[in-house]
Amino acid sequence: MIVLFRVDDRLIHGQVILGWGSVLRPDRIILADDEVASNEWEKNLYAASVVPEIKVSILPLLEAAAQLKRGIFDTERVILLVRHPKDVVALMDLGLPVGEVNIGGLHFREGRQKLLDNVYIDGEERNIMRELVKRGVILDGRAVPGSRAVKLNSRVV
Repeated sequence: MIVLFRVDDRLIHGQVILGWGSVLRPDRIILADDEVASNEWEKNLYAASVVPEIKVSILPLLEAAAQLKRGIFDTERVILLVRHPKDVVALMDLGLPVGEVNIGGLHFREGRQKLLDNVYIDGEERNIMRELVKRGVILDGRAVPGSRAVKLNSRVV
Protein backbone atom coordinates (compact mmCIF):
# COMPACT_ATOMS: atom_id res chain seq x y z
CA MET A 1 0.00 0.00 0.00
CA ILE A 2 1.43 3.36 -1.02
CA VAL A 3 1.23 5.67 1.99
CA LEU A 4 3.04 8.53 0.23
CA PHE A 5 3.74 9.18 -3.44
CA ARG A 6 6.28 12.02 -3.51
CA VAL A 7 7.98 14.09 -6.17
CA ASP A 8 11.32 15.34 -4.86
CA ASP A 9 14.35 16.16 -6.99
CA ARG A 10 16.61 15.12 -4.08
CA LEU A 11 14.96 11.68 -3.89
CA ILE A 12 15.94 9.99 -0.60
CA HIS A 13 17.12 12.49 2.03
CA GLY A 14 16.40 13.66 5.58
CA GLN A 15 12.89 15.04 4.99
CA VAL A 16 11.82 11.69 3.59
CA ILE A 17 13.52 9.48 6.19
CA LEU A 18 13.06 11.57 9.32
CA GLY A 19 10.08 13.78 8.46
CA TRP A 20 7.76 11.46 6.58
CA GLY A 21 9.27 8.19 7.78
CA SER A 22 8.76 8.92 11.46
CA VAL A 23 5.08 9.74 10.90
CA LEU A 24 4.14 7.19 8.22
CA ARG A 25 6.35 4.34 9.47
CA PRO A 26 6.98 2.79 6.04
CA ASP A 27 8.19 -0.76 5.60
CA ARG A 28 9.76 0.13 2.26
CA ILE A 29 10.86 3.05 0.13
CA ILE A 30 10.63 2.57 -3.62
CA LEU A 31 12.80 4.98 -5.55
CA ALA A 32 11.52 4.85 -9.14
CA ASP A 33 14.13 6.46 -11.34
CA ASP A 34 15.68 5.14 -14.55
CA GLU A 35 18.95 7.00 -14.07
CA VAL A 36 19.60 5.95 -10.48
CA ALA A 37 18.47 2.37 -11.14
CA SER A 38 21.15 2.05 -13.84
CA ASN A 39 24.00 3.33 -11.65
CA GLU A 40 25.29 0.92 -8.96
CA TRP A 41 27.21 3.64 -7.11
CA GLU A 42 24.11 5.86 -6.83
CA LYS A 43 21.91 2.91 -5.88
CA ASN A 44 24.29 2.01 -3.06
CA LEU A 45 24.52 5.62 -1.91
CA TYR A 46 20.75 6.09 -1.70
CA ALA A 47 20.16 2.68 -0.11
CA ALA A 48 22.84 3.35 2.52
CA SER A 49 21.10 6.56 3.59
CA VAL A 50 18.03 4.69 4.84
CA VAL A 51 17.71 3.23 8.34
CA PRO A 52 18.01 -0.58 8.45
CA GLU A 53 14.36 -1.06 9.50
CA ILE A 54 13.16 0.26 6.13
CA LYS A 55 13.69 -1.82 3.00
CA VAL A 56 14.74 0.01 -0.16
CA SER A 57 13.92 -0.88 -3.76
CA ILE A 58 15.52 1.20 -6.49
CA LEU A 59 13.80 0.42 -9.77
CA PRO A 60 13.40 1.80 -13.26
CA LEU A 61 9.96 3.33 -13.83
CA LEU A 62 8.73 0.43 -15.96
CA GLU A 63 9.71 -2.17 -13.36
CA ALA A 64 8.33 -0.11 -10.46
CA ALA A 65 4.95 0.20 -12.20
CA ALA A 66 4.89 -3.52 -13.04
CA GLN A 67 5.73 -4.63 -9.49
CA LEU A 68 3.27 -2.22 -7.89
CA LYS A 69 0.48 -3.27 -10.27
CA ARG A 70 1.19 -6.95 -9.54
CA GLY A 71 0.66 -6.25 -5.84
CA ILE A 72 4.14 -7.31 -4.76
CA PHE A 73 4.22 -4.60 -2.10
CA ASP A 74 0.52 -4.66 -1.08
CA THR A 75 1.29 -5.98 2.41
CA GLU A 76 3.84 -3.22 3.08
CA ARG A 77 3.55 0.47 3.84
CA VAL A 78 5.41 2.09 0.92
CA ILE A 79 6.79 5.53 0.22
CA LEU A 80 7.11 5.90 -3.57
CA LEU A 81 9.62 8.52 -4.69
CA VAL A 82 10.19 10.02 -8.13
CA ARG A 83 12.39 12.89 -9.26
CA HIS A 84 10.07 14.81 -11.60
CA PRO A 85 6.34 15.29 -12.26
CA LYS A 86 6.80 13.66 -15.69
CA ASP A 87 7.64 10.44 -13.82
CA VAL A 88 4.17 10.50 -12.27
CA VAL A 89 2.61 10.76 -15.74
CA ALA A 90 4.85 7.94 -16.97
CA LEU A 91 3.77 5.66 -14.10
CA MET A 92 0.11 6.49 -14.76
CA ASP A 93 0.59 5.75 -18.47
CA LEU A 94 2.02 2.38 -17.40
CA GLY A 95 -1.25 1.67 -15.59
CA LEU A 96 -0.46 2.71 -12.02
CA PRO A 97 -3.53 4.36 -10.44
CA VAL A 98 -2.66 7.67 -8.78
CA GLY A 99 -5.01 9.74 -6.64
CA GLU A 100 -2.70 12.09 -4.76
CA VAL A 101 0.92 13.15 -5.10
CA ASN A 102 3.02 15.09 -2.63
CA ILE A 103 5.07 17.70 -4.46
CA GLY A 104 7.71 17.86 -1.78
CA GLY A 105 10.75 19.37 -3.38
CA LEU A 106 11.43 20.91 -6.76
CA HIS A 107 14.18 23.34 -5.98
CA PHE A 108 15.24 26.62 -7.53
CA ARG A 109 17.00 26.56 -10.87
CA GLU A 110 17.31 29.26 -13.50
CA GLY A 111 14.01 29.58 -15.35
CA ARG A 112 11.81 28.22 -12.58
CA GLN A 113 9.10 30.22 -10.80
CA LYS A 114 8.27 29.87 -7.12
CA LEU A 115 5.02 28.15 -6.12
CA LEU A 116 6.05 27.48 -2.51
CA ASP A 117 9.28 27.79 -0.54
CA ASN A 118 10.20 24.24 -1.55
CA VAL A 119 8.55 24.12 -4.99
CA TYR A 120 9.80 25.94 -8.08
CA ILE A 121 8.58 24.95 -11.54
CA ASP A 122 9.30 25.82 -15.14
CA GLY A 123 6.81 25.92 -18.01
CA GLU A 124 7.21 22.25 -18.88
CA GLU A 125 6.64 21.20 -15.27
CA ARG A 126 3.56 23.46 -15.05
CA ASN A 127 2.13 21.79 -18.17
CA ILE A 128 2.84 18.34 -16.74
CA MET A 129 1.16 19.27 -13.46
CA ARG A 130 -1.82 20.62 -15.42
CA GLU A 131 -2.05 17.23 -17.10
CA LEU A 132 -2.02 15.52 -13.69
CA VAL A 133 -4.82 17.82 -12.51
CA LYS A 134 -6.84 16.99 -15.66
CA ARG A 135 -6.40 13.33 -14.79
CA GLY A 136 -7.89 13.95 -11.35
CA VAL A 137 -4.70 13.85 -9.30
CA ILE A 138 -4.57 15.95 -6.12
CA LEU A 139 -1.25 17.80 -5.83
CA ASP A 140 -0.27 18.31 -2.18
CA GLY A 141 2.55 20.82 -1.76
CA ARG A 142 4.46 20.41 1.47
CA ALA A 143 7.95 19.45 2.53
CA VAL A 144 7.17 17.52 5.72
CA PRO A 145 4.01 16.22 7.43
CA GLY A 146 4.00 19.05 9.98
CA SER A 147 3.92 21.72 7.26
CA ARG A 148 0.65 23.30 6.25
CA ALA A 149 -0.83 21.31 3.37
CA VAL A 150 -1.23 23.44 0.26
CA LYS A 151 -3.30 22.08 -2.61
CA LEU A 152 -1.36 23.08 -5.73
CA ASN A 153 -4.07 22.16 -8.25
CA SER A 154 -5.43 25.71 -8.57
CA ARG A 155 -1.91 27.20 -8.66
CA VAL A 156 -0.82 25.31 -11.75
CA VAL A 157 -3.92 25.62 -13.95
